[in-house]
Amino acid sequence: MADEDESSSSTSEESLDVNSDRFNPMKALYSKKMQLSRTKAPIYDNIAKFESVLHGLSAKTKVRSQTSDVKQPECSRRFLPHQEPVAAKRTVRRENWQDGKNVINNMQKAFGPLGTLSKYMENRTRVKVYTRNARGIRGHVEAYVAAFDKHWNLALEDCFEVWTRKFKRKAPALGAPIGTDAMEDTAPKAVVKKIEGKRETLERHVPQMLLRGEQVAIIVKIN
Repeated sequence: MADEDESSSSTSEESLDVNSDRFNPMKALYSKKMQLSRTKAPIYDNIAKFESVLHGLSAKTKVRSQTSDVKQPECSRRFLPHQEPVAAKRTVRRENWQDGKNVINNMQKAFGPLGTLSKYMENRTRVKVYTRNARGIRGHVEAYVAAFDKHWNLALEDCFEVWTRKFKRKAPALGAPIGTDAMEDTAPKAVVKKIEGKRETLERHVPQMLLRGEQVAIIVKIN
């Protein structure tokens, strides 16, 4: 019996010995006999980390952490002369709008076809602007050019518009105005002038008109 007690006590001591192969961590946690060798012993997250420290496997990580704390010299990329960043040109905002870029100044500096259109505008020459639709020529507008831009957007005055369209209703009598009662009396009214098959020709007079450049097909001077 004494030998059994001695063997059991020896095994219990080995289970509490950290350096022993029979060390039982769960038993060491709950045992009152277990005492720390140092009061300031490091605390690890798990047993695997403790074992790695015990066997000296974490020395490499310590060296890496120490070397990582050392400030490494900053490496800058080397560029060729043609790869260097280009300094942006800062545009100075001009207080006087007459000296800057605007539609009025651009009309005066226009050349080529736009220059010819600028002459028509200055000389108050009446022009005929042919307009387009999705499939071809829609009609034309006879008017004076009041303003334009590089996209051929036109501001017209004293406009007489003629266009054709396909109707899906009973056509009114010739010369009868088209419009609903909800329309204002001041709104221009279109008048049917000609009916050919399933198409009708209409015309109207508009004091002012803004025509988008994508709808302009050709501009002709009226003699």
